[in-house]
Amino acid sequence: MPVGIPDDPEGYRFEPVCFDDLAGDVSCLAANQAACTAGEDGRLVYWFSGLKATDPSTWEKVSETPSCIYSEEPVDVGEQIQAQILTAFQERPIASGKLVLQPSPHTLVGMETNVYVEAAEQVFEMVLLDQTVRIVATPTEFELNYGDGTVYGPTSVPGAPLAQDRWGEQTQTSHKYDASGDYQVGATVHFSGTYSVNGGPMIPIDGRAAVSSESQTLSVWRAETRSVADNCLVNPNGVGC
Repeated sequence: MPVGIPDDPEGYRFEPVCFDDLAGDVSCLAANQAACTAGEDGRLVYWFSGLKATDPSTWEKVSETPSCIYSEEPVDVGEQIQAQILTAFQERPIASGKLVLQPSPHTLVGMETNVYVEAAEQVFEMVLLDQTVRIVATPTEFELNYGDGTVYGPTSVPGAPLAQDRWGEQTQTSHKYDASGDYQVGATVHFSGTYSVNGGPMIPIDGRAAVSSESQTLSVWRAETRSVADNCLVNPNGVGC
């Protein structure tokens, strides 16, 4: 299946603060440029966004609060970050989702075993090309491997817990095993990402990070039912005694 997300229809551009037709306002610069002290050649800019198919001059300002860019060529740095951001995103220490089985560690042949994943959004701060980059990883798709050759997903449904008195009910992510034995059940969570540079607008990352959960051993037992005349006190050698 194809991975990643569609191209972002939104475009982004910036305009320097304190400039009008490339002419700088000296008093404005003196009052505002001191805010950009995290690196050399700091510049205050306003970010604008709008549909790429429309005139960029009509795009709306993302925030009334300006952001700092530290480079003589902010556009080039932005393009370089965009080229490296997917690798940086996939190398983040994203915590895997928690795999939960109900019941566990044992279940029965022919019984619905509920399987689900708990995963949370995660935020990472880093410096890339001397710029402050914020990355947000959001779990968007889940893949369950039941260990008997059956895989469910990728799906946007992580599953959900059941109260103990409801164990055995069918759920969207539950599974029935046809044979007894020990099975290794696993899960993979696909995280989509967005990033911002120096507090600018959040931009989608074209690509995803796949993080696998630690597998769990599930023992599937076969149940047998027999009728007996005596209990184990009367007949200690009876079935089940």
